Amino acid sequence: MSITMKDIAQIVGVSESTVSRAINNKPGVGEKTRKEILKVANKYNFSPNQLARNLAKQESKMIGLILPDISSLFYSEVARAIQDFALKKGYQVVICNTDGAREQENNYIEWLQSNQIAGAIFLGDRLVSNQIMKLGLSDYPVVLANRLVEGVTLPSVIIDNTSGAYKAMEHLLDKNYQNIALINGPQDNWQAQNRLRGYKQALKDFNLEFNSNLVLHQEWDRESGYQGFLELVKLEEPPEAIFAANDLIAAGVVEAIKMGGYLVPQDIAVVGFEDTVVTSIIDPPLTTVAQPMYQMGTQAVNKLFTLIEDDVRGEEIEILDCELIIREST
Repeated sequence: MSITMKDIAQIVGVSESTVSRAINNKPGVGEKTRKEILKVANKYNFSPNQLARNLAKQESKMIGLILPDISSLFYSEVARAIQDFALKKGYQVVICNTDGAREQENNYIEWLQSNQIAGAIFLGDRLVSNQIMKLGLSDYPVVLANRLVEGVTLPSVIIDNTSGAYKAMEHLLDKNYQNIALINGPQDNWQAQNRLRGYKQALKDFNLEFNSNLVLHQEWDRESGYQGFLELVKLEEPPEAIFAANDLIAAGVVEAIKMGGYLVPQDIAVVGFEDTVVTSIIDPPLTTVAQPMYQMGTQAVNKLFTLIEDDVRGEEIEILDCELIIREST
């Protein structure tokens, strides 16, 4: 009978990550639980993925970085940090651009396993696939950056988008703006969902009602900001301030405000999110929530090398804080 780690987890009543640790003799599993897991594994002649195990122990001097869009200012800054750290370790970084396609991501996973890549960082803004989860539960070194996995725990570095959005809103609310719009990313994007959560929580804490008419879900680009403002300005009560969920959206908002004959912040205040190079071309200088992009890359690749070189898992999920940078757009 063929059996998987998922089957063993269900039989014993533990998570897949616990089964993986027990089988691979890693810390973090009680002795009684470990014995139960090994007993079931031996009963059904379970053999872990030998290919992934061998790859994890080979002396490859390359690591993989799988990401959806290298042209993104956010991803490119994270990638730069990963490359800087890896080069100091004597490793090269193989960048795999998926264009957000799950099939392409799966193809890269197969490629990683067949080309002796020492380990991989999966960077993005979506929940991870079953293929990534299975790879991470084997002995192959995997770290997630800005991505989440459901049901199991893999080494991860994420940014607290909810807290960051709250800080942006708190700043506007402290300046007595009350009718505040949010031009957000796609509705199915977990980062956008968390930024919406921070937006709502701030309104609640300031005893203001949530108005769905003031929230737009768009793409993460300048045109979305421009068109979003044109839509919001048609409301019976147009917003006094706009929280743009990234700096590109904010750039489009500011451009549309100026084209409409309004002033920033005298007529409409604007706050962005990310603090990328885009802020340097926005006039007036943009108040924004700075994400620790470079730090995210550094922490993610540091976790990866801990797995590769020491075969030790550090803190599983590391959450990084954002910082509000106040400039002249508010």
